[in-house]
Amino acid sequence: MMLQDGTLLRLFVSQAFALYFILLLLPLKKPGRRSVFLILLGAFVIIMVNALIIMILGISFYIRYYLLTLTVPYILLGLHFAAFKGAKFVFVILTVQVIGNVAILNGLLASYLFYGENNPFIDTAARALTYIIFLPVLLTFIRPTYMMMTEVIKKGWWVLNGALMVSYALAYFILFVPDAVFNRPLYFFHAYIGMVLSLFIYAIIFYLFIEIQTKIVIERDKLDLTTQVSSLTKETEAMTLIAHKDALTGLKNRYALFQEMKAHIDTQRPFLIVFIDLNNLKLINDAYDHSTGDAYLTKLAKALNRVVGDQGHVYRFAGDEFICLITHESTRFNAKDFKAAVATNMVMAVPYYGMSLGIARYPSDGLNADDLIKQADQAMYVDKRAYVKRK
Repeated sequence: MMLQDGTLLRLFVSQAFALYFILLLLPLKKPGRRSVFLILLGAFVIIMVNALIIMILGISFYIRYYLLTLTVPYILLGLHFAAFKGAKFVFVILTVQVIGNVAILNGLLASYLFYGENNPFIDTAARALTYIIFLPVLLTFIRPTYMMMTEVIKKGWWVLNGALMVSYALAYFILFVPDAVFNRPLYFFHAYIGMVLSLFIYAIIFYLFIEIQTKIVIERDKLDLTTQVSSLTKETEAMTLIAHKDALTGLKNRYALFQEMKAHIDTQRPFLIVFIDLNNLKLINDAYDHSTGDAYLTKLAKALNRVVGDQGHVYRFAGDEFICLITHESTRFNAKDFKAAVATNMVMAVPYYGMSLGIARYPSDGLNADDLIKQADQAMYVDKRAYVKRK
C-alpha cells in the first residue's frame, strides 16, 4: 500500500535532495570519491531502514520518531566522513534542515490545496521544486559564505547553531505537534510565519558575518596599505641614502653636497667650502695595492669627520677629492691648523703624504655652488703647486 500511494517515493526524493545539499556544502575527507560512495551507500541503508519502519509501523510512528531513525544516523554518517567536525558540521546539517522544513511545509500545503488530503505525489513534486529553487542560492551565496566562515570564525559556532536549533524546534513544533499541520489547516499560516522566522534568523547570521568580514577586510587592507606605505617609505629612504652616499667611505657624495649648498644659498646663510685633493695617492696604489689605497681613502674620510666635527659636513667629491662644508664658525677656519689636525688623525701602516686644499666663502667668493667649487678648486691647485715646488 505504501509503495502504491507514493509515500516511499516522497521519502527517497526528499532524502536524495537533502543528501545532495549536504554534499554540496560539506568538504569530505580524502579520498573524495571513496567518501562520497560510502556516504551514498550508508544513506541508502538509512533510507531503506526508514522505509521499512513506514511500511511496518506506519507513517505516524515514522513522523514521531524520524529524528532518531533518520536525522541522527545521517549526522553520525556525515561526521565520520566530513573534513569539518563538531559545530561546523552541525551548522551544515541545520542549514539543510532549515531548507528541508520549508520543502516539507510547501509539500503539505500543495497536497491540501490540490487534493484536500495527503497526496504523496503532489507533496513530492512541491518538495523537489522547493529544493530546486533553493539550489542556486546554496551554490552562489550559502556555500561560499559558509566556506569563508569556516576560515574566519574560530569561536561562536555553537551560538550560531543554538539560534538554528531554536528555529528548528519551533518549526517542528508548529508542523507536527500535536499532529501534522496537514490535519490542522488553519495552522498553515502559523507554520509559514515560523518558516519565515527560521529563514530570517539564518539570513541574519549570514548578514552579520558578511558585515564583520567586510570590516575585517577593510581593516586588513588598511593595515596592508600602511605596511606597504611604511615599506615604501623605508625603501625610498634607503634609496635616497644610497643616492646621497659614497659607497666606499660612507661620506655624503657630490649630489648631496650640491643640494645642501643650494639650501644654504636659498636661505642666504654664510658658509665656507674646503676643496681637498690628496697628495701622492698614486704612490700608495703603486707601492702597495688598490685595496690599501681604498683603506687610505676611508681613513682620511674618518679623519676629516673627526676634525670637522659639528662645524659642518664632509663629502667625497670624486676619486681622491673631498669637500668640507663648514657652516658653523667658518670665519675661524685656518688651513694650516686644519691640515695639522687631519695629519694627527692619519696614523696608519702606510705613510701619509698630506693634502692640498683651497677654500671659498659664500657669498664673497661666489653666489652659486658651481662658482664656489670652481673658486675653491683653483685655490687648491695653487696650494698643490706650492707643495710640488717644496718637494
